[in-house]
Amino acid sequence: QVNIVERTVAGGANDPTSVFDFSTEERLQCSECLRVRYKTQKVSSASLPVIKRPVTNASDTLDSQAQFAPVSLKECLDLMTSDETVDGYNCPQCKKPTTAIKSTKFATFPKVLAMQVRRFELVNWVPQKLDVPVQVPLDQIDLEPYKGRGIQPGEELLPETDDAADAAPASAQADEQAVDEEVVSQLESMGFPRVRCIKAVKKTGNCGAEAAMNWIFEHMDDADIDVPDDAPAPSGPSVDPEAVEQLMAMGFSKERVEKELAKTGGDPNRALDRLLNFDGTEDDVAMTSPEGSAAVATSDDSESASVFELTGFVSHKGSSVHCGHYIANVRQGLGADTQWFLFNDAKVVAQESPDSEQAYIYFFTRND
Repeated sequence: QVNIVERTVAGGANDPTSVFDFSTEERLQCSECLRVRYKTQKVSSASLPVIKRPVTNASDTLDSQAQFAPVSLKECLDLMTSDETVDGYNCPQCKKPTTAIKSTKFATFPKVLAMQVRRFELVNWVPQKLDVPVQVPLDQIDLEPYKGRGIQPGEELLPETDDAADAAPASAQADEQAVDEEVVSQLESMGFPRVRCIKAVKKTGNCGAEAAMNWIFEHMDDADIDVPDDAPAPSGPSVDPEAVEQLMAMGFSKERVEKELAKTGGDPNRALDRLLNFDGTEDDVAMTSPEGSAAVATSDDSESASVFELTGFVSHKGSSVHCGHYIANVRQGLGADTQWFLFNDAKVVAQESPDSEQAYIYFFTRND
């Protein structure tokens, strides 16, 4: 299991996934003291909610078998950036539980924006696919209305304190370790690691499996998503002695084996790959420029360019989240002179007008 990105970045190359990176701006305001807090977070995709409107009139859709009426991309973006009520917010200014209003918008825009559609819900504790048609324009879209503005004149900031402790509902803080084991078991049955399930249930204040599952999907890219909340700060590298012995039996020194296992989170396969491909000295030069100064991570995100065009999407064919078939549609070129192609396993065909309404992931390229 070769970690290609890890290898190329360690060797001094730019991270090829940086084109997806951007920042979000979270704004939180206490409803009593009206003070605000702004926080930015680096992410690599957006999680797009859908609006479930059952078909009640045949004129609502052209598909006679459709269960849900179509929704527009604008409606989904409006919902994604809309205000959310946080009950039991422990305001550091009021010194008591209050209600807060929270919203998340774009702080910067990536070169390539990946939008994952939340096409799932729990029905009788079983994840079900939501075949909600999302109408996405094939021409340009401007995301400027969904950009955060930062602190505004007249706004007062909340005192600095532990964000996680403030945002958690008071009931969840009162008994931090109490989690609904039934919900944890349901999430584990979907294939999520137990640590991730427990953390999701805690972060959502024991509000049910659906809320916890949404939290997991929204925080997939968090570096500490699989680190227990009560885990002590590491005092040094902790590695599996059995893995150390197995790798030492291949002729590597104990010091190098422990070093590479610590770097790869204890994964013996990735550690072996590093042992075979690096001589152990790359740390001295990997993160420095030829002049010896620390290298600065580059990113393609922008604070001003907000116009995008749809350039690809991935769709799932099948009625169940547990099985089916994935296909991809890719656009060659931007503007008027473009051509769409359908990729279905080994088959590639040109398309005049691709069907993008049932996609799981959309890719938009920024027009600079």
